[in-house]
Amino acid sequence: MKRNRYSSLLIAMATVTSLYSTSSFGFDASKVIKKDSPATQIFQFFFKFREDGKSEEAVEVLKYAAENGNSAAQWKLARIYQTGDGVRQNSLEAFQIFQKIANQSAYAIPNTPSWQYGADAFVALGNYYRNGIPNTVIVADESKARVMYTTAAMIYRHPDAQFELGRLQVNNEKVYGQVRSGIRNLSLAYEKGHVGAEALLGYLIFEGEHTTFDPIRGLFMLGNAKRRASERDREWINQLHEEAFALARPDDRRQAVEKIMASSNSLQ
Repeated sequence: MKRNRYSSLLIAMATVTSLYSTSSFGFDASKVIKKDSPATQIFQFFFKFREDGKSEEAVEVLKYAAENGNSAAQWKLARIYQTGDGVRQNSLEAFQIFQKIANQSAYAIPNTPSWQYGADAFVALGNYYRNGIPNTVIVADESKARVMYTTAAMIYRHPDAQFELGRLQVNNEKVYGQVRSGIRNLSLAYEKGHVGAEALLGYLIFEGEHTTFDPIRGLFMLGNAKRRASERDREWINQLHEEAFALARPDDRRQAVEKIMASSNSLQ
């Protein structure tokens, strides 16, 4: 399998090598699952232990499977450390595991679960590099974040990566061609249904800067994104929508609202 052209950059940026700590309370996960157990069996035991209030045993099952190369277990383990779901939240631990998943994905067969976990891992790493992890060696570094997003956007066609990369690019007007590339990446994410891309692209279309000026279409996209936004994105999307709505001509507002209502009715 041909390695992707960004994998060596990722490996070169590795900062930590210890990934999976051993059990400190005597539980041996190898007595429950085998090294090559399928993901369905791993998660069956994981959720059963959780239901029984045995959270440490549940995590040990994931750790054992992750240590033995199960990409689904690695992904789930990274996510629970990232969110603090049943464990003490640990961003650095999550970062390390995402990094391992991303490195392994260089050899994954396209469109397999391992391939998709790798794509998601690159996005997660991009987010960590964009913001940094306080009190660790992982500091905010936009250039590294761009590498992660570019990998996921260009090789895996990941809509979250296309959005994040596009957002960085449209904010970088000083570099020739960046805004145009950003709009192209936002458009690709929008075509896949990405709500954030719809909002940001709609605002750019409403303004008519660097793209075709179409205030009605821009307001429609902003309004549609506002309707679809998750709690995570609602605040910034609402802010863009309110700003554009306040600046718009009354007739443009009316037509945009009519289009949104017609679109909503057609989905019912």
